[in-house]
Amino acid sequence: MTTAPTAGVARRRAILDAALTVFLKSGVAGATVEALHRASGASVGSIYHFFGSKDGVAAELYLETLRDYYDTYLTVLQGNSTARGGIESTVRTHLEWVAANELRARFLFHHREFEIIEESRPEITTLNDHFYSEATTWLHPHITQSRIKPLPPRLCQALWMGPCVEYARLWLARTTDFDILGPAPVLGQAAWDAVKA
Repeated sequence: MTTAPTAGVARRRAILDAALTVFLKSGVAGATVEALHRASGASVGSIYHFFGSKDGVAAELYLETLRDYYDTYLTVLQGNSTARGGIESTVRTHLEWVAANELRARFLFHHREFEIIEESRPEITTLNDHFYSEATTWLHPHITQSRIKPLPPRLCQALWMGPCVEYARLWLARTTDFDILGPAPVLGQAAWDAVKA
């Protein structure tokens, strides 16, 4: 027999899963609580109970997705002891995460709407600060031992991730299909060339 907390977790999950489809179709501003209700099967009351508002649903979906992306990225980065290994493996990880989570990636990278940012600004700031703190900790010994250029962490990150982020963005916006994972070695090499000392 399903317990009440388990049922609540499942209902909350159903709302977030349905919201992804609704927001990608209509945008956050164009979506309605009624549309979330119809798509998820959850009552309007449940939507307000779990998230407080439509914008609250969008903010939680964004934060959950950003958290998953950062956790995946940092796990791979911190699992690499070599500078080049960390740089190249995170490039591949970004492309693999986007390919495996295409709809969530569309929402995360293409739907930075005002409603989402305003509703979740403190949490986004906390997640970003944690991410860059962890990445900086990984970078520090490689910089001090002259393996990686002594650049500010966010600039270093932009140099190494910029091309693969743009390539993934083009893949998400594609009108014709093309391979997202095949160029990983080329993009990894470009990232390493950009930041190696």
